[in-house]
Amino acid sequence: MTKIVSCPDCQEPVIIPDDNETGEIIECQNCGAELEIICLNPPQVSLIVEEK
Repeated sequence: MTKIVSCPDCQEPVIIPDDNETGEIIECQNCGAELEIICLNPPQVSLIVEEK
């Protein structure tokens, strides 16, 4: 079943593909932010912030 969460950066919907697992990195299709899947049930992601 397809899971959808809101991007923590731009608040747009992000689809978590069925074959992804906890700990994997996905990208927001709207803003390009990198998101780590922290939970699949319920679906939750965390924004990955690059240090400069």
